[in-house]
Amino acid sequence: MRTTGNPEQSGRQRSNWTRISFDSIASRSAKYRPDVDGLRAVAVLGVLFFHTGLPPFRGGFVGVDIFYVISGYLITSILAKDLLEGKLSLVAFYERRMRRIFPALFTVLFFCIVAGAVLLDPREMIAFGKALVATTFFVSNFYFWHSAQPLGYFDNAVSSQVLLHTWSLSVEEQFYLFFPATLFLLYRWTKGRVNAWLLVLAAGSFALNIWATQQKPVAAFYWIMPRAWELLAGALLAMKALPLIRNRIVRESAGLVGLGMIVSALCLPIKAASFPGYIVLLPCVGACLVIHAGEGGRCFARTLLSFRPLVFIGVISYSLYLWHWPIIVFSRHLPIHIPGNAETLFVLMSSVVLAFLSFEYIERPFRGGSSPFSRRQIFAFGFAASMATVVFGFTAYHSRGLWQRYDPPTRQIIASNLERIDDGDGSCTNWKTEIHSLSDVKFCGLGDELPHKIMFWGDSHVGQLYPAIKLLYNNGSLRNHGAMLTIGGGCLPDENLNPVGDGYHCDAFSKFAMLRAQKNDIDTVFIGFSTWGPFGNHANCLTSDGRCVALLSGDQVRRRFLADLSDEIRTLHGLGKNVIVSLPFPVFNKRIPELEISNAVFARFGLSETAEEVTSTWLREEIKAAAVGAGADIFDPRLTLCQGRECLIQEGGISIYRDQSHIAGSQGGILMSNLREVLQREVIEGAVHASHPMELGRATQNPVLAGP
Repeated sequence: MRTTGNPEQSGRQRSNWTRISFDSIASRSAKYRPDVDGLRAVAVLGVLFFHTGLPPFRGGFVGVDIFYVISGYLITSILAKDLLEGKLSLVAFYERRMRRIFPALFTVLFFCIVAGAVLLDPREMIAFGKALVATTFFVSNFYFWHSAQPLGYFDNAVSSQVLLHTWSLSVEEQFYLFFPATLFLLYRWTKGRVNAWLLVLAAGSFALNIWATQQKPVAAFYWIMPRAWELLAGALLAMKALPLIRNRIVRESAGLVGLGMIVSALCLPIKAASFPGYIVLLPCVGACLVIHAGEGGRCFARTLLSFRPLVFIGVISYSLYLWHWPIIVFSRHLPIHIPGNAETLFVLMSSVVLAFLSFEYIERPFRGGSSPFSRRQIFAFGFAASMATVVFGFTAYHSRGLWQRYDPPTRQIIASNLERIDDGDGSCTNWKTEIHSLSDVKFCGLGDELPHKIMFWGDSHVGQLYPAIKLLYNNGSLRNHGAMLTIGGGCLPDENLNPVGDGYHCDAFSKFAMLRAQKNDIDTVFIGFSTWGPFGNHANCLTSDGRCVALLSGDQVRRRFLADLSDEIRTLHGLGKNVIVSLPFPVFNKRIPELEISNAVFARFGLSETAEEVTSTWLREEIKAAAVGAGADIFDPRLTLCQGRECLIQEGGISIYRDQSHIAGSQGGILMSNLREVLQREVIEGAVHASHPMELGRATQNPVLAGP
């Protein structure tokens, strides 16, 4: 498609553009805006810092939305200039896109293929193969939407997806698949009302974004239509839909407000379920204000963003965005230990270095009029590279993850460890369940008809005891007691605390769990919980009537919880209940099945890693002191799992864990002897010892076979 015609027709077209104040675009678009590159730097650094976990940038992922506004502004400026000059060519446009996008993208994809063949296990390789094909065809946003966990992009389960970040590139390219033709048709048929129609399209997309965020938040995040308005906002700026800001004071104010909105968005703890929604207006409107203020003349925002180091990062921002996430994912797979801060520094430095090399020696030779590569060569390169990645992607998928990479003994170890990852049962868990009454709580019972029961209350660390509890119940070790599991995923057993995040109702869950514990058929309450998240890297609220009244630090959560735990124990004791508190299970700095897979693969090179336990010793002692001080007995899983700081994590190269802190379901019997001893001591109150004095000794030797 080219806009050509006789001089009279060309004159009519120019007249139409004049009606939308567009005939000055050609001269203005030719001017380089270093502040726009500076804004690119802010966007990419926000994403990079968010992915590396730097605390101030809790909303750093909105850098993608800033990118969309910038992209819409720059690309539309070029398209409008071509339309104005009567030389718009879709072939030329897509050639420019290929020159801009393909070289760096396929370089990163080929790097990922090589690194993935070495570092990814078969399960990860299957997912990588599918994502690789989707990325090649620029539909990875739909792939990640289709395969999404409940929290989509924000779910921990996607952290090993090497190409996760390409979703945003797919959205952008889908937009430009249709936008040039749309702009051309509007130019030809709307009699100068191009901006009005673009505004209608943007409003419709934004309305869809609001609806989808409430009804289908994962689709709202990944799909093109709820995101298109962000690119259209930049397009409207390029189309001069707003008059230039001539007044210096107004220009300064607009730039500063825009910067403030962007910084706020980058630092806010944005909830996954509410994004994009209305909150995405912060980075997008902020970016529009900054760009538009700089368009009108000098201002502080324009000067600040023209700072040369920022401009440098902005220039290499595309390559930096492409490289950073694979570097993060693959660094976690390396068979060497890199301490936390050193790993962050390694990721940042290597991403910047690779981005610079990629820009200088891969991007630049393909771009601009001086490029030695012809249009025919560009299209041939794009086709050949696409076919290569598609073939590898299908091969990785259809071979079930390239098992041929390993010798038979290694395959067996890998297969057994992959089975461990799925070796768990969460059917008893209340996971982000909205709870208004006792009937909303899911309970799992053994011996519901028995008049006396032991209630096991806590999070997934208590839930992992279910196999051992079931064995004890089936072989009669609980005597005349039934068992009831009351499990709240990610929840401390405290009705005054609730994690900051989408969908948690831990305060309500704990309130009704406590009410259930006070009923007459419960004579013993076993309480357990993980300390790693609530007392460390997960924010918690102090709640009242279901409302967050204060955001607590990890230290404040610890103090409040230990005080509330003591009160719960005393309340239950006052009702004649026995109480057992479980000390924290070991938590490691690595997922054990993946660690054992890595050790099996790299053992022949003399490379192996060990997992480091990260549970705090002094915190264990604080919990023990609070529980014993309030009158509770103690269950210590470390008596079975650890000797000093050395903990059992594998047998014969096969993990006994399914992640970094949960025992695999098939290995739950490991804990049975320890658990039996505590339960019988507390529940049977010495009756077993009197009638069967040798039983506990036999049980310790053979816990599975020991009977009543």
